[in-house]
Formats: sequence, C-alpha cells, structure tokens
Amino acid sequence: MRYPAFWQRRGLLARLFWPLGWLVCAEAARRRRKAAGRQPECPVIVVGNLTVGGTGKTPVVIALVEALRRAGHTPGVISRGFGVKVGIEPVDLAEAVDPSSCGDEPWLIHQRTGAPVVVHPYRREAARQLKARYPEVDVIVSDDGLQHHRLARTIEWVVVDGHRGLGNGWCLPAGPLRESPAVMDEVDAVLVNGAEPARHGAGAHGVPAWRIDFRPQGLLDRFDQTERPITDLAGREVIALAGIGNPERFFAMLEAEGVEVEAHPLDDHAAPTRTQARAWLDDGRPVVMTEKDAVKWPEPPVRPGQLLVVRGGIDLPPALIEATLKRLET
Repeated sequence: MRYPAFWQRRGLLARLFWPLGWLVCAEAARRRRKAAGRQPECPVIVVGNLTVGGTGKTPVVIALVEALRRAGHTPGVISRGFGVKVGIEPVDLAEAVDPSSCGDEPWLIHQRTGAPVVVHPYRREAARQLKARYPEVDVIVSDDGLQHHRLARTIEWVVVDGHRGLGNGWCLPAGPLRESPAVMDEVDAVLVNGAEPARHGAGAHGVPAWRIDFRPQGLLDRFDQTERPITDLAGREVIALAGIGNPERFFAMLEAEGVEVEAHPLDDHAAPTRTQARAWLDDGRPVVMTEKDAVKWPEPPVRPGQLLVVRGGIDLPPALIEATLKRLET
C-alpha cells in the first residue's frame, strides 16, 4: 500500500480522521491488556512493528534465525504471507512451488535461512502446524504479528523505520500506527532501522533500544548467479527498483555507494509488469533491485550484468542476542 504524506504530520486531514484513530488505539490497547501474561508452550519471539508498511523486519528475522542457530537452537518461522490466499491448512514452505502461494517475505526467509517456515493468517494455527511438522523446533520466530494477540509470545521486538519513525504518532486512519506508541515502553527491545533510537523516542523509559543498519554485502548477477562487489557500480548509472516498505531507504543506500540512481519505487510487495521489466532490461543500464524484489521479478535476463540483486543483511547487537538467549533459558 502507499504511505500517504499526511501520515507524517498532524494537518487538517489527519485531524479529521483522529476520532477514528483514537478508537483504533483504544481497541488495540484493550486486546493487548487482555492477552498480557499468557505464555506459549514453545518460546515465541515476535518481530513486529507499530506502523503500517515495512520497517525492515525481514532482514531482522533472518539475522535472528541465524543467531539462534549459532547458539545451538533450532528455530522455525511463522508468517502471515501478505497478499496471498491461504486456505484452511497452513502452507509449509518446504512444499511451496513459488512465492505466489506463500508470499515474498516468507519465501525469502526460507531461501536465505533454510529454516522451516509455515504461513497462515492465524499465527497460532501456523505455530501449531510448525511444531506438529517439525517437533525439533525449540524457538518460533514470528515474522510480524505484534498485534496478533491470539498468539502468546515470550519476547517482543519492535522494528522502527529510522526515516519515517512513527509518523505523526496517531493511529489509523489518522496516522500510520496500528497501536499506541506507548507500546514501545512495554516490549522487550526496539530496533531503529537507519537512525539513532533517541530520534524517535525509543529507549526513553528503560526499554533497550538499538540502531541497526542494512549493510550491502555484494551483488548477485541473475544471469549466471555469479557474485561481484557492489563497488562495481560506483560511478555508473543504474535503473533501481524497490517494492519494499520504504523504497527511498534502498535508493539512498545505493547512492551512498557512489551509484547514480534512476529510482522506480513500487508499492510494498508489488511486482513490476512484464512490460515494465522488458523495457528496463532493454534500456542498456543495469537493473538493480532488492532480494525481496528479485523473488517477484517476472522476466529473465539475457546477458551478464543486466539484472543485479543487492545481497546484504543486518548485524544484530551482541548485547541484544545475549539478553534474548538468557530470556529463553528462563
């Protein structure tokens, strides 16, 4: 979905919607209070956000799964599967043919980590199926689901977009929030993607807050699957596209590497049409995209260097991982 500009300020349009936003916040708070204190049979870590739109949860989930595995755990992942219709039975990514049946983010998480991933709109059902199929899983990581309180959780992380922050601080439809910003004082950790936490009020009341940054590690050439350094693009003009929550963050990252960017932002989870893809490939300049966009790219390249995917990740703070592992032991 598009992120309307009026969500970043408390102007007339936002004020007109404020009464509805107050009701949304009140209902979200009621559900949170009702669910407080319930503990799951298997430890569950929810990686979510307070706002509509992407904040960078997927690379955080991938990094968390990898950190848990290094510590000797066997993590599994559950997800909603945005934009796909899942039937009564959850979708096991081990049986999925392509992203159209499970969603781009779960597909990417499964491809990157190899961890079992189960998708269903009801996270509790997804968790039940995950444990039934993979009894060796000892920690469940929920990709999103902060507001899905039917799923009991052990630990909650909130990821905040460092550029947009919490917008105007109001709930839908007056602003971008799904629930009150006061929730940042109740969770176990706040991760601010691309900015210092204090800029958005994170960590002000004792909840640990850290800055995280997506770091590009290289380029994958989709023609022959070869890898090359991102410095190969320095000083070159490229066509860059991003169908993520905040496309500008991706374009700015490329520009910081010295790349001249012709930017093509897409809606979150959106894919270009075949006509668009062919036109961009025929342009002559390299087409550069995120891994999430590569999952949905509809047209194969016909020569080397034509279609490049930026690979990278997030380094989670060691203190955060240490605190999380200690919490799982209790």
